[in-house]
Amino acid sequence: MERAYRAVFLIALLLGILLLMPLDRVTADDRLIEIIADHDNQFKVPGQKKAVITLKAGEPVLLRITARRGGEWRKDGTVHSFTIVGLEDEGWDLLLKEGTQEFSLKAPSEPGEYKAQCTVKCGIGHNEMRMKVIVTP
Repeated sequence: MERAYRAVFLIALLLGILLLMPLDRVTADDRLIEIIADHDNQFKVPGQKKAVITLKAGEPVLLRITARRGGEWRKDGTVHSFTIVGLEDEGWDLLLKEGTQEFSLKAPSEPGEYKAQCTVKCGIGHNEMRMKVIVTP
């Protein structure tokens, strides 16, 4: 009998977890963009020499950011951030813990060149931890 209660509990737990998962996290329209916030305090885009990403205005994107701890980090475990200056209130202020995290966002609505930077004091080279985000119409 106890086994049946455990099975019912596990099924209820799994259903509860599924109901709490955000349904809009990844959609077929989201374009996956991978970025590395590296231990040498530099942003990197796999397969590219320079850390630059190009987005279409307003397009949904899924940022998969792998953060590797540099020489310094916050007490709460935050090792880097990915922040677009001036767009923090639109969700572009991402605090990064060590490991890989995914963020579902909309590209800025205004075309132009934006600067992404790390706002977490992460060690030597922190002040140069920047990359360009180009938004096209």
